[in-house]
Amino acid sequence: MKKLTTSLLVLVLSSSVAIANAQQTNDTVKTKEIEGVVVTALGIKREKRSLGYATQEVKGDAVNKNPTTNFLNNLSGKVAGLEIKQSTNFGGSINVVTRGYKSLLGDNQALFVVDGVPIMNKNINTANQSSGGGGYDYGSSVSDINPNDIETLNVLKGAAATALYGSRAQNGAIIITTKRGKKNKEGIGMEFSTSITMSTIDKSTFPEYQTQYGQGYTGRSFSTALYQGSPRVAFGNDASYGSPYDGSMVWQYGAFIPGSPTEGQRTPWQMAKNGPIKFFNTGTNYVNSLAFNGGNDQATYRLSYTNTDASDIMPNSSLTKNNFSGNASYKITDKLTANLYANYITQKTVGRNSTGYNDNIMTNFRQWWATNVDIKDLQHLYNSFRKNYTWNMRSQTDLTPAFWDNPYFQRYENYQNDSRDRFAGNFSLSYDVNKDINLLVRMGRDGYTMITEDRKAVGSYIGNDFGLNGTVDQPSGYATNQYKFSETNYDFIGTYKKNITDDFNVNVLLGGNVNVQKTYSNQQSTSGGLYIPGIYTVANSNSSPVRPLISDVSKYVYGVFGQISLGYKNTYYLEGTYRRDQSTALPTNDAVYWYPSLSASVVFSNLVKANWLNFGKVRAAYAEVGSDTNADQLLNRYFSQPSYGDIPIYAYNTTLRNFELKSQGLKNVEVGIEARMFNNRVGFDVAWFQNKAFDQILPLPVSFANGALAKTQNAGELTTKGFEVSLNVTPIKTTNFSWDLNLNWSNPWTKVTALAPGIENITMGRSQGGVSINAPLNGDYGSIWTSDYVYDANGQRIVGENGAYLVTDTPTYNQGSFQADWTAGLNNTINYKNLSLSFLIDWRKGGKVYSLDQFYGYGTGVYPDSVGFNELGNPIRNTLATGGGVILPGVMESPTNPGTYIPNTIRLDRSQSSQVLGTDLPGAAYVYDASFIKLREVAITYKFNKEFFNSKFIQGMSVSLIGNNLWIMHKNLPYSDPEAGLSSGNLQGYQSGPMPATRNISFNVKINF
Repeated sequence: MKKLTTSLLVLVLSSSVAIANAQQTNDTVKTKEIEGVVVTALGIKREKRSLGYATQEVKGDAVNKNPTTNFLNNLSGKVAGLEIKQSTNFGGSINVVTRGYKSLLGDNQALFVVDGVPIMNKNINTANQSSGGGGYDYGSSVSDINPNDIETLNVLKGAAATALYGSRAQNGAIIITTKRGKKNKEGIGMEFSTSITMSTIDKSTFPEYQTQYGQGYTGRSFSTALYQGSPRVAFGNDASYGSPYDGSMVWQYGAFIPGSPTEGQRTPWQMAKNGPIKFFNTGTNYVNSLAFNGGNDQATYRLSYTNTDASDIMPNSSLTKNNFSGNASYKITDKLTANLYANYITQKTVGRNSTGYNDNIMTNFRQWWATNVDIKDLQHLYNSFRKNYTWNMRSQTDLTPAFWDNPYFQRYENYQNDSRDRFAGNFSLSYDVNKDINLLVRMGRDGYTMITEDRKAVGSYIGNDFGLNGTVDQPSGYATNQYKFSETNYDFIGTYKKNITDDFNVNVLLGGNVNVQKTYSNQQSTSGGLYIPGIYTVANSNSSPVRPLISDVSKYVYGVFGQISLGYKNTYYLEGTYRRDQSTALPTNDAVYWYPSLSASVVFSNLVKANWLNFGKVRAAYAEVGSDTNADQLLNRYFSQPSYGDIPIYAYNTTLRNFELKSQGLKNVEVGIEARMFNNRVGFDVAWFQNKAFDQILPLPVSFANGALAKTQNAGELTTKGFEVSLNVTPIKTTNFSWDLNLNWSNPWTKVTALAPGIENITMGRSQGGVSINAPLNGDYGSIWTSDYVYDANGQRIVGENGAYLVTDTPTYNQGSFQADWTAGLNNTINYKNLSLSFLIDWRKGGKVYSLDQFYGYGTGVYPDSVGFNELGNPIRNTLATGGGVILPGVMESPTNPGTYIPNTIRLDRSQSSQVLGTDLPGAAYVYDASFIKLREVAITYKFNKEFFNSKFIQGMSVSLIGNNLWIMHKNLPYSDPEAGLSSGNLQGYQSGPMPATRNISFNVKINF
């Protein structure tokens, strides 16, 4: 593959050079037009040629072409150094990381800025959810941004680019500029677009079941005692390690359910006709958008409305979103201009899929399924009786679930719902003192309220966690959470721009910012179940409700900053910034922190006279960025706990706060070179960067004598190094035809280069299956630790006396990091007259992922690798006495020479579940290479010119057919999408019951009036 890729690149470049030379006289481009103007920190427009740091712009058309519930999905593979990890969860969160990781346990998500003002990207997912324990992925709140309103999106990757934003942007920033109103010659301009998307399961990301054996654990599906003279299935067994299918008549679960079509009847022992894949629907997403714009010499405006109505592949799921936005600019005087932006969003979601273990239906389908169970029979039972009649009942006289609910009962009775109401906006006044000096005053606010509701119906499986009181079983219940988040920014910015001479210019910026962040949460739930079935209120608690958990915290950051930019002969540029922040989240004595940046660039194409070189620039930047922490990290306190009867209980915080904290720091250096050649037909941008994030604020272990498990301290350093490459090539360009090729590639890698004295590892999270995600000293960030095989001196796996591999005593063996070795995106766009075809290949190489599905699936016998024939030609599930079992590759201890090893000859019993026999493989067996190659997007668009309609009313129209996630061309993880995860955040590289990926086909029409 590497040789093929290199050969293709050489062919494309050589073709481009030849064709460019042939068309030189018809394809000239000025340097200034190549670089253009981009929006940088604080919404300031700059000539890209003058910047000493890396930025990469994406046009709005690239993120609104494909309709989706989160526009971030459309950024995959389109920006070098920007890792977009998509979610398979309905309305789920997207992981957005630039240039690796800068915080061990804190936030690593990029900052989002709309029209110069930061907006929130809160994730309210619980720690239990993100570590695989169960819960819901409530999504990234930045998904509220309407992609149809985006004009451009500029990614600022390094600290020098984002230093003016202060600690908020140490993880990089994504600067979004919205569409503005335009002066129209005739009337009001109008834009209308409508689209429909159909989503179906990618079968390569869903289990393939073995078809030979049914329900059971011990190689027998049936209870030891006959029922009315015939075998009866052991219903409580939630595995497929039972008897082989032979078509004989047996008593199955339906025979004992009142009203079942097979009540009182024996049925054939055979593989189900309808497996779990028939459980899913075709997902749909309808998006309709309408916008008006207009203006004159004094004022412009734009108003838009977008409605999204989506359903997922899971039954009983829906997401409805209404987005109202508008902006206006009014020239009060020749020198004073007012600008207004406002955005109001409402979103209501029903039936998000559960994640992790707990009550996740996908965990049932992927780990603990019985292949004789027909999913359509379960649907009929629920639709007919609206009761929890399940295949996994305790006995023929006790129909309550042993472990698993009827999935239809779960989706229609135990569904969750949530709603979010959000307002984001800003107002600014811009005053031109004279042609050189401008003063800007701006106030921006972003705030939303979110309410979540969870239900557990009477009759549900009792064993799953629910609500706030985890000390008692919850046979049913209701839980509700209310969240309120707000962020307000007050900015004052003065700028001075002056051409001192024809060759020398200076830009000076001075400003101040006040940032106010407020967070409120109120969590409530029933305790001991519902008193009256079907009434979902906290007051309907069977016992005294748990006392509400209420949190109300705020943080203020006061910042002043300055920037000076010098330019000489449009060739040499030098820029420096300095910022001082004061945070109320830090102790008074250490609340202030300062940090500088310095960048420089040289446009060498002005110095090197070559006909083939259109533009060339080298650049370098150094920056330091300070960062505070979350509010309420300084003083210890007591927290309310579930009551003991009517007696309130409070507990001291298990992590000690620290009134001696100081700010975190980040040092960043980058160098780069960019060029456009051969009449703008070939271009590249290459950068090398290094980040050192030090004085991390971490909860580090302390002696139990302190009365706590950990204490928040300053310690630790992360170092990230890497390259970024962007390549743009136009192999063919004629009057009517063009082919554009864009490649983005990056390889950031983060290592833990320092921890506190005596600390060798920080455990980022522990999950089921004996796996943990770690940050080991001098090791790779995100290292996955599990149990491992035991090896001899030659690296051969050692087999024990029972024929199974020996397993290490501790799960602390490093299996590699979840970080990718590199990521790449290759986008091709072919235009012929008004017809455009584009396709994007998204490539991830390396990284590790642990699969709990395969861990449990090995023991429950649901997957095809649990059946087959051994070297004797016998089924491996036969008993050893009848020639079954397998001889595992490896070595065993020599019976005649203890301490030495010889090739293994001991046969492993596979006739029963490994969980019964105690022959499970180590966790290392379920760590997979997370590489993939995906055909991420294919789009065909035809644009109709206004002349086609011969109408003054219709100014143009486009029709598009778009495919998204059409084909996973390569992957190593079986039966799942290696990109799928629990949620956004630092705990990646772990899967437990992920939703399957979907192939999405969209039809889109856009009309301009």
